[in-house]
Amino acid sequence: MKNEALQKLAEKLNSLSVDNFWDVGKFIVDKILPYAKSNKLSEEELYKLLSSYPGFKFQPVLLKQCQMYFSYYPDMKKRKLPESFYFELATKVTDEQRRKEYERSAIQSKWTIAELRKKIREDMLTEREAERNKFGFDLRNTNIWTFEAPDPRFGKIGSKGRIPGQVVANAIYHYTDPGALIVDPFAGDGTLGDVVGKLPYFDDRKYKLYAQHSADERIRQNNIFLTGLPEETGSVDYVFLNLPDDFYTTPDDLTVSLSNFMMKFKTVFRETNRVLKVGGKASVIVAPQAGEAGVADYPYQVGHIFGEANFATVGKVYLPERSGKKFTYFEKKPLVSEMAELITFQKPQVE
Repeated sequence: MKNEALQKLAEKLNSLSVDNFWDVGKFIVDKILPYAKSNKLSEEELYKLLSSYPGFKFQPVLLKQCQMYFSYYPDMKKRKLPESFYFELATKVTDEQRRKEYERSAIQSKWTIAELRKKIREDMLTEREAERNKFGFDLRNTNIWTFEAPDPRFGKIGSKGRIPGQVVANAIYHYTDPGALIVDPFAGDGTLGDVVGKLPYFDDRKYKLYAQHSADERIRQNNIFLTGLPEETGSVDYVFLNLPDDFYTTPDDLTVSLSNFMMKFKTVFRETNRVLKVGGKASVIVAPQAGEAGVADYPYQVGHIFGEANFATVGKVYLPERSGKKFTYFEKKPLVSEMAELITFQKPQVE
């Protein structure tokens, strides 16, 4: 870490106890966030920089949780419940009024922390069922989308590279408006078409699917690297990009891996930029990879390419996934990434 000021902040933060979340949150709010603001760093960028400091013991997600904890409960010392209750509320309940209601009930009914967690979970399940009945899918309103299994209505079971249709449904819900034209250049097994076609909530959206090898009649055979996208310039509202496996190579040589990725993605970006309307959006599902030579930070590369064209980052969602890989324990190997990112960008206004 080259910046001395940030290095000193990281060292000070690292000296705090991992068990005292409130003190960690206070230091973040009082010292770390002002630094980020003055240096025009987003919270995500800041936490990633801090976590890259050698020997740093806090994961980015925990730093964010501690920040929320202190921000919601700066008067923690005057509260009636144990600290663990307020950390649970800060990290699990986004609505302020709901947090107050849970706090009141916990005090009046003398709940244990287990009872509070049970009540929060029960309420979440009830709300999800109501949302599922309204929208037809599991709606997510945080930036971490986890699903126990792919919805069998979307995509083909067993197909290579299949993603949960719930991810696609949430992306369309959050990043498109009624009447939008959606294009999927790597349509795979047609999951996006299933989502739009089978959910009445998206009846007013239109879609076009492309792939090098067509899986069914809805998908038009097209190689974006040879012929681009067969769409008129400035005609598309939303481009959904789930990058195929051949974008990634084992990063034994980081220079080669990143070069191959960048070469392919620049072509994809060029066509995405061309077909998008002004103000249109593009979402990219991308994940980092670790190898013996280090980490290939593909999400950063994607953001850099869009940023150079003055696209604004309007969303970053984390998609936890299980690798299914088997490990030989007690053998030191690079850490395997089980977290993809869905990053969404918006095309700038023409000057």
